[in-house]
Amino acid sequence: PMSSHDNAYSAFMLDYAAGVLPPAERLVADLHRVLSPAGALNAQLLESVGGLMLEEATPQAVNPQPHLGAQDAIGAASSRLDPYLKRDLIALKWRKSIFGVKTLKTNTPMASLLRLDPGERAPGHSHGRRDVTVVLQGSYADEFGVYERGDLAFAESGMKHQPRAVGGETCVCLVAEEAGRPLLGFFGLFGVGVKKQKDAA
Repeated sequence: PMSSHDNAYSAFMLDYAAGVLPPAERLVADLHRVLSPAGALNAQLLESVGGLMLEEATPQAVNPQPHLGAQDAIGAASSRLDPYLKRDLIALKWRKSIFGVKTLKTNTPMASLLRLDPGERAPGHSHGRRDVTVVLQGSYADEFGVYERGDLAFAESGMKHQPRAVGGETCVCLVAEEAGRPLLGFFGLFGVGVKKQKDAA
C-alpha cells in the first residue's frame, strides 16, 4: 500500500505535470526533475499519462493563449534554474536567521535557500505550514532519513524535525513554502514528522 508520503509526492508531481503548482513549488519540481533521474522519469511518465487522457477526452473550446506543459516549461525555465545549477552557492552572501541557520531569499516569492555546513545541526522545530524542499548539493538527515542531491522532502503543517548536514560537503537546499504561519516552535513543542521522496512516483 502507498504511504501518505507516497501520496503527497504523487499529488505534487501530478500538479506539476498539470502545470498548476505555484511558482515556488514549480521551481522546486523543476530542480527535482533536472537533478534526480527518478524525478525526470516520474515527470515524463505523468506527462505521458496526461497526454493519453487528453487524446481520449471530448474536444472542448479552449482559450487561444498557449499553455506550456511541464516538458516545454523546462526549456523555457532554463535561465530560471541557472542560478541554482551553474553558480557557486557557497559563495553567496548568506545571512543567519533568528534560528541561527544560514538562509538567503530568492527572486521567487515564497522560495528561499537554506545552508548547513558539515556537521551543522539546525534547531529542532515544527512547521506552521507545508513546505517542499529540494537538495541542491550535499546531503542532510533528520529523524526520517537521509536526503541527497535532487531528493524532495515534504513537511506538513504541525510536523517536527531537526535537520543536520551529513558527509563532508556543505548542504544547500531550496525550500518552497505555502503562505501562512512559518515555524511554530522548537523541537518537542508541536507536530510529529517529516516525509521524503527519492524514487517513488
